[in-house]
Amino acid sequence: MIASLLHTGIPNLDRLLGGGIPREDVILVIGLAGTGKTTLCLQILFHAAAAGENVIYVSTVSEPAHRLIRHIRSFSFYDEQIVGTRLFLLSAYPLIKENLAAVSEALIRGVQEHRATVVVIDGLMSFHDLYPDRPEVRTFIYELGAALAAYQCTTIVTSSGISASVEYQFPEFTMADDIIVLEAEDVGAQSLRRIRIRKMRGMDPLTGKHSFQIDKSGLTVYPRLEAIFTPRDIGLSHDRVPTGLPELDVLMNGGPRARSVTLLAGALGTGKTLAALHFLMEGVARDERGVFIGFRETRQQLLDKASSFHIDLGGAVKGGYVEIFHRAPVDLDLDRVTWEMLETLERVAPRRVVIDSISEIEEATSRSRPARGYMAALAGWLQHHLTTTLVVEEVPQVIGPELDFTGTPLAVLSENLVFLRWVEFRGEMYRVLSVLKMRDSAFDASIRQYVIDDHGLRVRRPSETAEGVLAGITRITAEMRRTLGRGGERR
Repeated sequence: MIASLLHTGIPNLDRLLGGGIPREDVILVIGLAGTGKTTLCLQILFHAAAAGENVIYVSTVSEPAHRLIRHIRSFSFYDEQIVGTRLFLLSAYPLIKENLAAVSEALIRGVQEHRATVVVIDGLMSFHDLYPDRPEVRTFIYELGAALAAYQCTTIVTSSGISASVEYQFPEFTMADDIIVLEAEDVGAQSLRRIRIRKMRGMDPLTGKHSFQIDKSGLTVYPRLEAIFTPRDIGLSHDRVPTGLPELDVLMNGGPRARSVTLLAGALGTGKTLAALHFLMEGVARDERGVFIGFRETRQQLLDKASSFHIDLGGAVKGGYVEIFHRAPVDLDLDRVTWEMLETLERVAPRRVVIDSISEIEEATSRSRPARGYMAALAGWLQHHLTTTLVVEEVPQVIGPELDFTGTPLAVLSENLVFLRWVEFRGEMYRVLSVLKMRDSAFDASIRQYVIDDHGLRVRRPSETAEGVLAGITRITAEMRRTLGRGGERR
């Protein structure tokens, strides 16, 4: 059990580490030039100094201290009053050229003099360049770490990226108690920053690679959803959630179950977003909060669209019943977007959630990892937070019977699947919908025509549709149902 932890002050990094950095440890931060090693270390130092601790930053290169200060002054964590009073800047470069013993003595003396609790040695590769004899560097790291620990001081050392095939030759990899790896990963034309905790003695860190960004506030870490999601054994809800489309509710035996995920699939122009707005506004009418997570229309475009159909989404937003979360589908960092989504959902605590569309998330997932695990974690997270979710999925087919959802992870993982479709009959185009799947529930598998007018989307009753039209379009569903099981059966 770790008695005391050093908190980094970097958003979500402590969570990755398993709570923080164990005091008196030797931590190795490795990564290629430009990956953020120095920024990470200085952010930790300023956070500790702001909490009242004395800390030391040691440069091992010939760069003067005033240049370092000029570079970090733009970060919001920088505090001029701390520099020289609680954060002390030292240069070990002249001593490194003499001998390592002189460096060790100077650092220990600095810790004693300033009563420092954290020391950062930035640039261990300088030691390797001047002292190619590995045992000498090994002895230096071991003795310095032991000496500083005796003064209850935590030591953080940075080193440039080293090939995995030769890591065993570098003593810092075996001497360090903890290892943090920073990477810059090119995904197509996009460059993403990744962080992983390779080693944490006595801790239970989150495994795998996670995203992080560097901006004016410094580093922010975004843990993978799969790593933070904890499955829970939650039973079925017996409550039904009306969709805002009464005839669709008839087909769905009263509506989807509470806490379920419904996939609303359809081609362009079938009214998927409009149906999702009806779903949210039905919640508003029932005093339920909702969140619209969108990647297509901007916030204003969505408000204008709703207004054009006489749907008072603007009033619901102003009244605090609906929150719109929008991110442009350009160079999406999946972990960052997911974290921001979850923060919004935890803050609002909605009962209804719309994701429009999941296609953008699927594309971002395909660039980083298998989609099925992510989608399972996302669906589970939504269910465990008592939300009933409507997820919009765009399918390429506009007309015709060919359709296969077996390659879509969320179609398999979601409880319900509603399909909106264009069909051609006798030279005219019709919009029709049908329920293809409802897990653990009976449902009506028949096809219904629906229309879109000035007041939104309305599903027609069977009596409102010409018998010949329904007879002519019913045949399109046979191929669809083969991939999903027999419609209407309890599954």
